[in-house]
Amino acid sequence: MRPLSTTVWICIALMMAVLIGFLKIIFSRETRILADLNEVDSSWSFLFLFTLGAFCQQGATCHPQLLSSRTLSVFVFLFCILIYQFYSASIVSYLLMDPPRGIHNLKDLSDSNLKAGIEDILIDRNYFVQTTDPAVIELYNTKIKGTSNDSGFYEPRDGLRLVRRGGFAFHVETSTAYPIIEETFTNQEICELEEVQMYRTQPMHTNLQKNSPFSEMMNYCMLHLVEDGLMDRLRKYWDARTPVCIESAKKITIHVGLKEFSAGLIVLFYGVCSSLVILAGEVITSRREFITNVVFKPKVIKPYVN
Repeated sequence: MRPLSTTVWICIALMMAVLIGFLKIIFSRETRILADLNEVDSSWSFLFLFTLGAFCQQGATCHPQLLSSRTLSVFVFLFCILIYQFYSASIVSYLLMDPPRGIHNLKDLSDSNLKAGIEDILIDRNYFVQTTDPAVIELYNTKIKGTSNDSGFYEPRDGLRLVRRGGFAFHVETSTAYPIIEETFTNQEICELEEVQMYRTQPMHTNLQKNSPFSEMMNYCMLHLVEDGLMDRLRKYWDARTPVCIESAKKITIHVGLKEFSAGLIVLFYGVCSSLVILAGEVITSRREFITNVVFKPKVIKPYVN
């Protein structure tokens, strides 16, 4: 029943019930006034079908004669078409909206249903042995650690191949991963990637003697390198370029699965079951006398007459 909330659906159901009550009053009045010319059925079952047909954009099978009946019918249809437009617009906007990013840190990754792997290099193996970060330890115990030492460690191309298939998170150096991603990933797959930092940012300092006269000179030189753009140039030269997601070329793929379609199946199932139960009751009621005579009537034994 998404994207409308449960409260909205309850309000719609209550409003439909109120409309059926008003239709009952006005249609019954029309039946009394125009007894000979009236073609409107004022029974509760017909009014329910009339309102349900308006709600489902199916029109009406009767033609009210009085101005009051026609006015109420027009506003019933207006109310139903507005609800239909709101629901359709909400469905379209919900499907076109980008999926929310649910993984922002290592804790979210550990709690997700994604599998995970690590680049098979010595620094990563040593990091998991010496780290005291509880989030990293939990990630290693739940996602990486397996029956053997090599079960959660992959070569960069193998790990990124699993990432491309989906449902897999892979920790790898950006300088190694970015060229492989630009070479093998499509633009749509690049746009779907998400990065989570595992190593905490470590502050860097210049190693100098305390109260050294060179500290001011080193600070000036570092600031000069940053201001002239030399640091940015060196970073671009030694670090791999981040893969660019071209938003204009991004494909919008809408998947409507069984989860979205299940509401219709559930309604149809309950409708078929209800109709079969009611049909059984109607058959039993219509053949009550026959069933009573056949099942409950005592047998009479007639004497044999030659």
